Amino acid sequence: MSARGSERYRNYSSVLKQHGEGKRLKTVTRIFTFFLIIIALILMFIVVSRWEEKQTIKKTSFVSHECTNET
Repeated sequence: MSARGSERYRNYSSVLKQHGEGKRLKTVTRIFTFFLIIIALILMFIVVSRWEEKQTIKKTSFVSHECTNET
């Protein structure tokens, strides 16, 4: 083994600790990202459903006004 390779394993506990911290950070980031994506999808669904509801109300009121104007 070269001198460089043995240096790498000399501080194995610190290397393992850094790996654990990095892995934990990646997991937290992934969970946070998925959480934000789910919230964004829910908000988009709410906005679209309210927008469709307003469009239906406008069409219904427009049709009822046309019927009352004809008579």
